[in-house]
This record gives sequence, C-alpha cells and structure tokens, in this order.
Amino acid sequence: MKCSVSQLVLAAAMTIVLLGGATISYAKPVTVSSYDMPNGYGVSVGGEYNYWDAGYTGSGDKNTDGAFLSGGVGKLTDGVVATKSWEYNDASGLAHTDQNLLGTGPYVGWTWGDPTLTFHFADLVNINSITFYVDNPGLDRYGKPRGGVAAPKGFTIGGHFYAADSPSPGIGPLAITLSDLALDDLKDLTLTINRNLSPDTFWVFVSEVTFDDGQNPAPVPEPSSFLLMGAGIFGMALWRRRSKG
Repeated sequence: MKCSVSQLVLAAAMTIVLLGGATISYAKPVTVSSYDMPNGYGVSVGGEYNYWDAGYTGSGDKNTDGAFLSGGVGKLTDGVVATKSWEYNDASGLAHTDQNLLGTGPYVGWTWGDPTLTFHFADLVNINSITFYVDNPGLDRYGKPRGGVAAPKGFTIGGHFYAADSPSPGIGPLAITLSDLALDDLKDLTLTINRNLSPDTFWVFVSEVTFDDGQNPAPVPEPSSFLLMGAGIFGMALWRRRSKG
C-alpha cells in the first residue's frame, strides 16, 4: 500500500490545525523608555522617611521633595514590586520599614497634591491595560490607616476618571489594574494618580507601574501543543512505514 502525496498533505494539514487551535495569548508588556513626574515627598512635609525616586536616571533634584524629574527611569519601571507595606510589624509588634532617609526604599510617595506622570515610549504603542502596584496598609493601634497611607481613589487618563477597586483599609501591597483601555498609537501617556483623601489618609505610595498591549497579544503554545505535535509526527511516520510494508 502506497501513501499518496495528497494523503500526506492531508495528514500534515490536520496536525497544523490541531496545533493552531491549541494556543493561548498573553498580554504583551510595553517597555517605558522614560517618565517625567514630581519627585516624592518625605520628612520636610512630616514623613518619617524620604519617599524619593532616589535612583532616577534623568535630570532633576532627586533629593528634594516635589522636584520635577524628567528624561529618565527609576523605581516605577525597575521591575521591583514591593512585597511589604512601607512600615510593617513583626510577630512581637515591633515596627520595621523598607524606607530610609536616603529615599532608596521601594516606594515613591506623594502627599502634596495628586501627582501627574508622563510615560514615554520608544515607538508607537497600543495600551490595553495598566497595573499600579501600590501600598494599602492596615490599621495602626489607633484604628487609623498606618502612616496615613492608602491606596489611591483612582486615576485620571485623558480626562477620564477610572475608579480604583481597592479595599480600604487593606493589609499590604496591592495591584490595581485598569483594563480594556484601548489606547492606540501612543508615544506618550500622561496620567494623574488621585489620592484617597480623608482626615486619616493623605499619602499614596507606588512601587511599580506596568503597561500591557492586550490588543495585539503574543500567541504562546500551550503545553498540550507539544504533545499534539509529537502525536502528529508519530502518526505520519507510522503511516509511511505501513505504506512501505
């Protein structure tokens, strides 16, 4: 029995179809080339530490509260997401902190106005979602959010306000994602972080901001795809072997 060319083509096509249906998509990260913003604040406005973007690579005074920073990158895009609140207690109740007077802790913190940030991209990009990694600490012994820090009330992008779906108070760092934004062909994106103001909350802390292009996802084979590929190749080999017998 001989295997015709058309039969081999049909078998190969079936294998490709199986593989084509066994892919998943993930949001493609968008790389920030630089961002501009007011520096964080600290002891000069009553903070215990300095919540500056001390490692910022652009211009501006990185050791001054509220100084305008431009043309560089720093904490907000370094890939480091804070895993603990700005101040946390161990089992004995003793307070610890990841911040310091040098402003090199994981958070940038603002308490004097709602910060407006502009992110720049090397090429035109589409942005479908933005994730803000913020602190949302629990209550202190007086029943108030620790240090007056709370997750933001929301974000303003292009004149549109997006409310933050976050608990208040929380139990620590929180990721807030804005989805289905459909922002196309951007070289720059300006947004404002709206603080959650109350008599007991007046700080907002951010450790990272990430952007994803969900409109043009990158396809990735599922693990089962490799099994399907192996099965298809084995089947074709077996078919050809039998045709020679």
